[in-house]
Amino acid sequence: MTKIFGIGWAKTGTTTLGDCFKILGYKHQSQDLGLVKDVGRGDLSRVMKLADKKETFEDWPWIILYKELDKAYPDSLFVLTSRKSEKWILSYKNMLANQGDASEGASEIRRILYGLPFPEVSESDLVERYERHNAEVERYFRDRSEDLLIVDWEEESGWDKLCNFLGKDIPDEPFPHANKGKYGEKSPIARLKNVVKNQFR
Repeated sequence: MTKIFGIGWAKTGTTTLGDCFKILGYKHQSQDLGLVKDVGRGDLSRVMKLADKKETFEDWPWIILYKELDKAYPDSLFVLTSRKSEKWILSYKNMLANQGDASEGASEIRRILYGLPFPEVSESDLVERYERHNAEVERYFRDRSEDLLIVDWEEESGWDKLCNFLGKDIPDEPFPHANKGKYGEKSPIARLKNVVKNQFR
């Protein structure tokens, strides 16, 4: 059974990719933060046990385990969802604003996943980590273009490229755009809009 791993960083359309996998009929596994501390200890036994049972995967902890998963399942395919850095950081900051103050437990999980000293991180730290992940993925697969698909849902049609890569017929169903950001009054985008509005009254 061929495994397909979504390894795009969070807030790049990973939920959309997961919905695509489910629509296409795969046995899918999304985020499982219960495995994060295992990853931090270097114990991947539960990760691999879960990976054995499913066909497609996206979000944490799969994102940062692509090398280990590639070795464990040598016939696998990988999908790197991506978006421009300036759009990504805005979306990420909006998510944080909507979530409110992070607990110590949430910060610990982020420290393991990002390799950054949460909550003491800057915007430039986050952008550098995001861009580094994408660059490392592309470098790892540089001689294996048939095993890696890179997509940007904001700039590409959706089904055509994904189904062609997976060897699947395009389903008779609209392409899902899931988990769109909610931009309330405290979000970075809302604050930016208010600044612009106030400047041009």
